[in-house]
Amino acid sequence: MYVVSTMGSGDLGRELDLDAVIESLENEFDIESTRQSGSMVTIRLEAGGAALTLYRTGTYQIRGTDSRETLFEANEDLLDALRSVGVEFSNPDFEQNNAVFLENFDTDIQLESLALHLGLENVEYEPEQFPGVIYRPPAIGTVNLIFSSGKTIISGTTQEEVAERSSEHLREQLSALST
Repeated sequence: MYVVSTMGSGDLGRELDLDAVIESLENEFDIESTRQSGSMVTIRLEAGGAALTLYRTGTYQIRGTDSRETLFEANEDLLDALRSVGVEFSNPDFEQNNAVFLENFDTDIQLESLALHLGLENVEYEPEQFPGVIYRPPAIGTVNLIFSSGKTIISGTTQEEVAERSSEHLREQLSALST
């Protein structure tokens, strides 16, 4: 199992003039920016780097890093870039909100059989809408997207131990199904 992506959010504690901030960042750095609306913009400080979404309210999100460490490094890079263009803020709150893990069971999975075995109260399976089983293991708190290829995406936690427990639970369910 490995981390595919992480997401975190923070708050600068002040409103931002997004047009002025982006113009200053574009003058100082070679950034990519995509304006989704007048109240938010997504930037990348480096090509292929983390996606940094800034909101007019001063809150922000960071997505697309492959570990907790790189998520917090991306946060520091963003804060350094904002400081360098004159954006003033005090000690912003920042926390990791989610991680996405990938596990490969190296076996084909019959999704219809699995959905019935796991119990319809814990499963969403509509193959016309989505090509996998959405499974919420009871008492673990994660969400597993399970595909016929044998791969599963685990989200809903930031802790690798919880993702491992979710993966092991699913492995046991797959084993029970095949016997």
